[in-house]
This record gives sequence, structure tokens and C-alpha cells, in this order.
Amino acid sequence: MKIRLVFFALIMMLCAGLGACSSRSPETLKNDADPQSVKVVALLPVENQTGDVRASKMLRLKIADELRFKGYPQVAIEVIDDRLAALAGAKEAGKNDVVSPAFIREMLGADAAMYCCLMESKAAKKIFYTPVTVSVRCELRSTATGETLWNAQGKSTGRSFDLRGKTLDMKTAGDLEAVLEEVVGQVMESLPYGPKLRG
Repeated sequence: MKIRLVFFALIMMLCAGLGACSSRSPETLKNDADPQSVKVVALLPVENQTGDVRASKMLRLKIADELRFKGYPQVAIEVIDDRLAALAGAKEAGKNDVVSPAFIREMLGADAAMYCCLMESKAAKKIFYTPVTVSVRCELRSTATGETLWNAQGKSTGRSFDLRGKTLDMKTAGDLEAVLEEVVGQVMESLPYGPKLRG
């Protein structure tokens, strides 16, 4: 009898886990544009709608890593930031909507520009736990035509539990990085492989 109860509990946990995974799938919009024509990507600074500067910097680095894993050569982030800083003068670069894809092509020689937005990054602290929620949207646009080649968005939440406030704060900081990594994985999953991995 006990074996049946344990077996039933394991099946229920497996079903709950699969349900949780499927509910976190990213929303992807596809069109007829061909991302296969992309050879070099310029990853622009993340548009930050949250005010969480640390999260937007971490997000950009994680997206850069994922682009590399997907086989896309990139313009170095430092080069992009230097050129945008020179363009903006004293203003901080980060408003991607003012930088047109055509200008990115002319300035950096990239075939496509990756525009990403950190739409949500919050840690709602409770008494014994802190849920960390992150929401991200990315778009790959052709620098030749300006058309959207690919876009997707994702959202994920992680939760830390602890009775001590300081330990909970440390766990929350770690959760932010883990949740960012999960969201980037969701969003970039639908991006086709780049020229280094195409056959």
C-alpha cells in the first residue's frame, strides 16, 4: 500500500513539474523574413523599463553568451558602447529606439541588430520568502531593410525561502541571476542557429 502511495506521489510531482515547465514557454512572433542571412550581430544596450541597472547589465552579458552558443559572430560590446557614447555625447546610451538599424549597419558593419528590453525585474519581499520575477523581450532586425527577422519574449519567477533576513537577501541575489538565465534560455530557444553552426 505504501509503495502505491509513493508511486502515486511521484507521478503527481512529475505532472506538476511538466505543467510548470510548459507554462513558462516564451511567446514568439515569426514572419517571412530570413534570419539565415545574418552573419554578424550587434547586441545593443538593453532598454531598461525597471530601473534595475544591475539586472540589465547581467541580461546583456547572458544574451551575448547565448548568441555565441547559437553560432552568431558579434560586434564587441565595448565597441558598440564606445560608438554609441560618441554618438550620444554626454548622454548615456540605452535608448535603442533612437538608433536605427541602418545606422548600426553604417557605424558597425553588422547584418543585424539585437534590441532587447528588460520589461520587469522585481523581488517582492515577504516574511519568509521572496519571489523574483523577470520579463524580457528581444527582437532581431535586419540592418539592411529594418525589418524584424525574429522576436520573442519570456517571463519567469524564482522563489527563495529562509527564516533569516540576511540569508534570504543573499538567496534573492542568486535567484535573480538564475531567473535571468532561465528567461534568456526561453527567449533565445526559438532563434535559428547562426552561421557558425549552420551546415
